[in-house]
Amino acid sequence: MAGSVRILALLLLPLIAAAPAPATGVRCRIAVEGGPVMGGWAGGCRAGLADGLGAGRVRAELRTGVFAGRARAGQADYGIVVMDKDGWMMVATTPEPERPHLDQAADTFEHAFQNSLAGATAAAEAHRRAGNAASARYYRQLRVRLINGQPE
Repeated sequence: MAGSVRILALLLLPLIAAAPAPATGVRCRIAVEGGPVMGGWAGGCRAGLADGLGAGRVRAELRTGVFAGRARAGQADYGIVVMDKDGWMMVATTPEPERPHLDQAADTFEHAFQNSLAGATAAAEAHRRAGNAASARYYRQLRVRLINGQPE
């Protein structure tokens, strides 16, 4: 019995080695508002493009920064860009449905920041799983910067 288990494991080994890498976004690309596509997305990935929660380098309004949030088909969709020099920029390409008794602008900001926090967390986790402690720490610290930078 033990010999048959070992043989089965040896037969499966080539299949496991040939399986595609998990979609952690190591080679995924991301762009924001028509800017150039950049690499380095850590998070959800589909066909080499950022798709889902995560974070990565972007160029926006002639400046560079890190987008944290939700991407769809390689485009920043909903979250926050923390600029390298100073400040931040909200990205909200998917409009929030209007809800009675809520301030639409405040609701959009709230969801953008929620997505940015979740994206930074997803990026930190992706880097932790990949064994990149420095990048995992960077994205955990980015999450703290986002929390501290929210408008009141």
